Amino acid sequence: MRRPSGFSLIELIIAMGLALLLMLGLFAAYTHATGVKSRIQGTVKIQGNVRLTMDKLTRDLRMIGFGVPDGAQIGGTATWAPAMFYAAQTQIGYRADVDGGHAEIVCTPRTANANCPLNKLRLDSIRYYQDRNCDAPDGSAMLLVAAVDRRRWEPVSCNGYSTGDGSILVNSVTDSVFRAGDAHVATIEQVYYRYIPGSQPPYGRLVRYVRFNNTPDDTFPPTGVTWTTVADHLTDFWLEYEDRNGTTLSSFPLSTVDRIRTHTIIVFVEGYDQIGPQGQAQIVQARSEILVRN
Repeated sequence: MRRPSGFSLIELIIAMGLALLLMLGLFAAYTHATGVKSRIQGTVKIQGNVRLTMDKLTRDLRMIGFGVPDGAQIGGTATWAPAMFYAAQTQIGYRADVDGGHAEIVCTPRTANANCPLNKLRLDSIRYYQDRNCDAPDGSAMLLVAAVDRRRWEPVSCNGYSTGDGSILVNSVTDSVFRAGDAHVATIEQVYYRYIPGSQPPYGRLVRYVRFNNTPDDTFPPTGVTWTTVADHLTDFWLEYEDRNGTTLSSFPLSTVDRIRTHTIIVFVEGYDQIGPQGQAQIVQARSEILVRN
């Protein structure tokens, strides 16, 4: 009888060697694919941070001065000009009707007019003030500005609204000044941006704060407030200011005269991170020029 034959030791060693090589190849391919995926995801994240920063700043800075009266306060000397009240290389503060709280006054408020008294402004639309519940539940009134001819203005506060006659309730306005057809109310937001550098992850970050004001306030930065982070993983950020002739204005913070002269703001953003299994450095940069109405 023949004894059953099997694999020899050499055959087993060769088979195990081939299997090991195959497994090593598969592992190398998996590691490479994982590394590529990690690098792509990291790059997308950095690009997203830079793009978010640039998009937000570009949209916001183009609003500088929008809806802001350019004359003096009625019965006073306060002005909102220049709309950019602070400007430095990594910080900026400006005024604008950012969220579109503008509404036309359709009935001239007078002492002797029961339909349009001095503390009740009838508007072409109260949707904005209704949606935001201008008499806030916490008891704080929304700060507004009433303006005539888009020049003279005075501060008011919205204490409520009436859907019946399309009006908002305010503290009071000057008698017969805010004529129907050439007067309006608006929310004037003061917007603040700051770049806070950092040497460790998540590195530097750009923060933003917004508040309603019905009288101009040039203080920068505001104190006792909560800043919102726009983007992090930023290793460089700067603003450059040019006048109408392309001359760079660089004595920071800019003086009132230079802020008035500012015609173009140049924004530079650099995003950085160490990505992938080997911690590869990845840098994304962006630059944009923004014309301002200041």
